[in-house]
Amino acid sequence: MVTRYALAPMDRLLRALTWFCLAAPVILGFAASQAPAPFRTILFGTVGLMFTMYVVIWLVMRPTAFVVAPDGLVIEWPVRRRLIEAAAITGARVIDANERRRELGRVVRVGAGGLGGGFGLARTSRGMLELWVSRTDWMVLVECRGRRSLLLTPEDPEQFVRALLRRAA
Repeated sequence: MVTRYALAPMDRLLRALTWFCLAAPVILGFAASQAPAPFRTILFGTVGLMFTMYVVIWLVMRPTAFVVAPDGLVIEWPVRRRLIEAAAITGARVIDANERRRELGRVVRVGAGGLGGGFGLARTSRGMLELWVSRTDWMVLVECRGRRSLLLTPEDPEQFVRALLRRAA
């Protein structure tokens, strides 16, 4: 049986960061339209670069769903997919922000962050983890053998963990 869990809705912090990120090129574009010639070109170029980065983040970095499939966990993005084999998954559980700080220490993201969530890698006291989150108040820690463990934020995290553990067993 295949069960699909969408990326959870953003929490208030990440929603505010996303709105800030989306407003920045608009403000910069307005400033560019008022700037003298040499600065106008530089500012409009910066707006174009920001827009390009936002498209890449949305299509390549921000997952749309986590699928518990017969062969393991599939992470889906608009333009790609990745399979984490069931045999590699050794555990999964929901952790809140306090547990995350206690178990992982300070989490430093390496990748995209602020626009729609945090995506890429996370440097923690336990080493590098994959990070595919849209919330900071809770996450699902998926422990793996032979590959990096993951921090995810699927909708309905408790049901996701139960389905994933059944599949990994």
